[in-house]
Amino acid sequence: MKQLFLMMAIIFAGSVLFAQDQVTEDTTNQFDMTQFGADNIYPDVPKVEFTIDNLNLMRAFYPLYYENEQEIRRDIRFVNRNDSVFNAVWDSLGYAILTTMTSLSGIEWVEQDLKIHLMKYLPCDRVYDPALFPLEGIKTSNYVEAAPNGLHQLMNLIMLLSGRNIQQVSDPKSIQHYLWDHPLLQQSAYRFDVIATNLAMATAIHIIQPDSLELIISSENWRRHNPGWITYENHFRYNWPLTSETPLVTYLANEPYNSALVNLTRPQSFVRPKSDKPVEAEPTILSAGGGRLGFSVIKTRLGLFEVVDVDTLGLGYSAGLQIGDLIKRVNGEVVRSTRDLMGKIIAKLDSDGVYLIVLREKIEVGILLLPVAVEETESKTAENSLKIDDIDKSAEAENKRLFDNQ
Repeated sequence: MKQLFLMMAIIFAGSVLFAQDQVTEDTTNQFDMTQFGADNIYPDVPKVEFTIDNLNLMRAFYPLYYENEQEIRRDIRFVNRNDSVFNAVWDSLGYAILTTMTSLSGIEWVEQDLKIHLMKYLPCDRVYDPALFPLEGIKTSNYVEAAPNGLHQLMNLIMLLSGRNIQQVSDPKSIQHYLWDHPLLQQSAYRFDVIATNLAMATAIHIIQPDSLELIISSENWRRHNPGWITYENHFRYNWPLTSETPLVTYLANEPYNSALVNLTRPQSFVRPKSDKPVEAEPTILSAGGGRLGFSVIKTRLGLFEVVDVDTLGLGYSAGLQIGDLIKRVNGEVVRSTRDLMGKIIAKLDSDGVYLIVLREKIEVGILLLPVAVEETESKTAENSLKIDDIDKSAEAENKRLFDNQ
């Protein structure tokens, strides 16, 4: 009997060694489905739900591409037919990703239910808030760039989750809320995105094989969609190593607001050409809709609308709009005047949402304005020191002056 067991053990060991010899070197598009359990029962990480019924979001991003609701439904069905592998990967690796990420960031999740909207197309490879992720491609105008698949797609998802985890500090209920005004968390390709990259890379090392990870970050696609990569490699990758003992929050808390690193990653300011007669002498406050927009713009000689002030209680700030952003299009349409800008935003704000294309640091960035619940809007505007009636009157007078000058 002992000899029989010995022979079976030898045969089993030989089969394992043979299977190991069959593993190919290029594992970029392969997933190890058996590393981690599928059940997400850890109480300190959110329950992630992937949703595909995103009709209003798809219409907001591509109002000119979708002529009717049937075309949107067609692409929703496409996502439904092609998300099975994506969901299977998450069922296998999601628990490990979230727990590893939380340990390395030191940031507790405030939201316990995280909804990620799976889209056929997006103008970029991810949106943090609301959480959006493209399955088919990156679509800008009439050009579609195929979205990466396999482990590269998984890495993009880890990037999205890293940004979302860091955004937890913006919630007043977060015990790390004191970090939210840190300059390195400012929405920028060279600040927030770089910090998210640092957390994503530290997490991915525990999820993706080193050779596969190296292939991903060396690809042209990765470098093109992560313009702050060189900043990360030169100043964060080896200077901010993340561990559970020294998580991300430790580095942020110890980094002075006026440090050389903060100065290095400072967004480049856009300097308008000097002119004896500016197109608009004073900024226009976009306060229509009960003062919810909360940002001021001025038209430049290039025909763009520069954001010169942002109210922290308005929709613009919550959507990531920054001072210095140049608004190019609203829902895919060119804007002619400040009144036209306001009208196009208000027309869609309470229905489909509004998608702005802005120029920031010479890079096109998408800003999505979504309607806010009435209760939330009232609570925010109650804290504002400016009265709504006064704001609307000043904006109305400003618009009248602008039209008189045109």
